Amino acid sequence: MNSLRSRLSLALALVLVGAGALLALGLQAFPRELVEGYVVSRLQHDAELLYARVQDAADPEQAADAAQDAAGTVYGLPLSGHYFRIVRNDHVIRSRSLWDEDLPPIPATGATSEVLRLPGPAGQQLLVHARRFASDGAPWLIAVAEDVSALDASIASFRRWLFGGGALALTLLLLLQRRLIARGLAPLDEAVEACRRLERGESVPVATAGPSEVRPMLDAINRLAHHQLQRLARVRHAAGNLSHALKTPLAIVGQAADEADAHGDTALAATLRTQLDTMRMTIERELRRARLAGSGAMGEGFDARAQLDSLADALRRLHRERNIVIEVAAPERRFAVDREDMIELFGNLLDNACKWAHGRVRLTVDDGDGGPSDGLCFRIEDDGPGVPAALLGQLGSAGLRIDESRPGHGIGLAIVADIVAQYGGSIRYGRSDSLGGLCVDGLLP
Repeated sequence: MNSLRSRLSLALALVLVGAGALLALGLQAFPRELVEGYVVSRLQHDAELLYARVQDAADPEQAADAAQDAAGTVYGLPLSGHYFRIVRNDHVIRSRSLWDEDLPPIPATGATSEVLRLPGPAGQQLLVHARRFASDGAPWLIAVAEDVSALDASIASFRRWLFGGGALALTLLLLLQRRLIARGLAPLDEAVEACRRLERGESVPVATAGPSEVRPMLDAINRLAHHQLQRLARVRHAAGNLSHALKTPLAIVGQAADEADAHGDTALAATLRTQLDTMRMTIERELRRARLAGSGAMGEGFDARAQLDSLADALRRLHRERNIVIEVAAPERRFAVDREDMIELFGNLLDNACKWAHGRVRLTVDDGDGGPSDGLCFRIEDDGPGVPAALLGQLGSAGLRIDESRPGHGIGLAIVADIVAQYGGSIRYGRSDSLGGLCVDGLLP
């Protein structure tokens, strides 16, 4: 479990479950003890009153009448739930409320006083206070009982309601805690998204309004983004200065090659022109690498349908003498990638396909189900001769040219490889099953 939210939620859940368990244990005993203590105190009082009356009686019959008179009306109603039984030697005095029933026998434990729970008449649950009173002659054993079935039912209902309310409160507390954690850690999600945008060269200001624990990290990301943009600006500026500075020397070398050719030294002229082409190709490649290092704000993104249609129209005009048919199937969707990068990527691939095609080029762009996390999938096919299987793995290498008779420096597919690598994507070259020529499959996450 690597999620901080899950860990904190689990920790709180364990604490709440532990607290709930302790509360349950307390509620299991406390209400009953409280109620039974109150009932027993009344039973003790009744037992002492009965003893005082029977102790003063002159004979057993007078003792029975005295006991019944002292106990009160409730002990005279049949099966009222209030009972007593007095035993001395073989003489037993029972309350009239027992009617034809009797109290269960009291176990002989030798204790002077004890409290018992025993079954009573008519399925009642009795709380019994039994006490032995010492007296001249034989001792008195007085048992006073009260039906507590209704009290037990009330206690059980109270527990159910309390447990239900406690469970609901704990659940709400857990949900509240998880929401507070989610809101507290939300700036971290923004920071992650900012880092992803920084990888794509976008402007990434991060709001620093967050808990004090995460605010230093948000400040650090803002500083990193600012420093990164400054560094990339310096790189682009230096690359531009280098390109400008090399224009004049390259022009002079080109002029020297022309002069050598004019004087009949064709070998020297060819060597100079070859080196010039190599230098121009290297400069173009390194300038492209500098640009791919990031270009600040991404701007409007890449509108696939409109911009690919415009690119296809431009290539049709460029190859109009060959009547190349360029088919474009792209969704009307704006992808979160740099527009210039995509125009250069698709421009190089389509231009390469048009150079080799006999008359037909097809471009297909797919956006999955259109969700924000989907990548940009594309396929470019042509009806040209294709590329030998042995050379497919080398496509995209700088300077590789399949046919020297075709124009170009062999850098177009190398630039494509750089763009795909910059976006962490993948590209694969093969043979088109439908058109027969080269097939290029690519994915930009």
